[in-house]
Amino acid sequence: MTAALVTQSFPKAGGAIAYATTGGSGAFLLTTTGNTAPTGPGIALLVKNGSASPITVNLVVPTAITADGLPVTTPFPVTVANGADEIIPLSATRYADPSIGGLCTFGFSATPTTVSVAAISTN
Repeated sequence: MTAALVTQSFPKAGGAIAYATTGGSGAFLLTTTGNTAPTGPGIALLVKNGSASPITVNLVVPTAITADGLPVTTPFPVTVANGADEIIPLSATRYADPSIGGLCTFGFSATPTTVSVAAISTN
């Protein structure tokens, strides 16, 4: 099974983040390919790389999406440095796949052994 993230929103006082991990189960189990997250205004993927090496998050760009009429390279890679956190905006105009309800599909360059991911609302 792959991770199927849902958007987490937080009260003004803040709140805890529920991460999907490689050690998770069910909808919180990260795999190398096929993980999904919602897209839209203010939605971002929060990636925590706890490993000793950088990891690349590969975001699938649906074939119908173009830039100035030209196909966009897919997957779109975002490198997360070792021991770092990265926030990746999940714009629907770039990542929403209509064949899976407008979700973004993402994976990793290697098996994510110490990586945690959450879909968060920045609004």
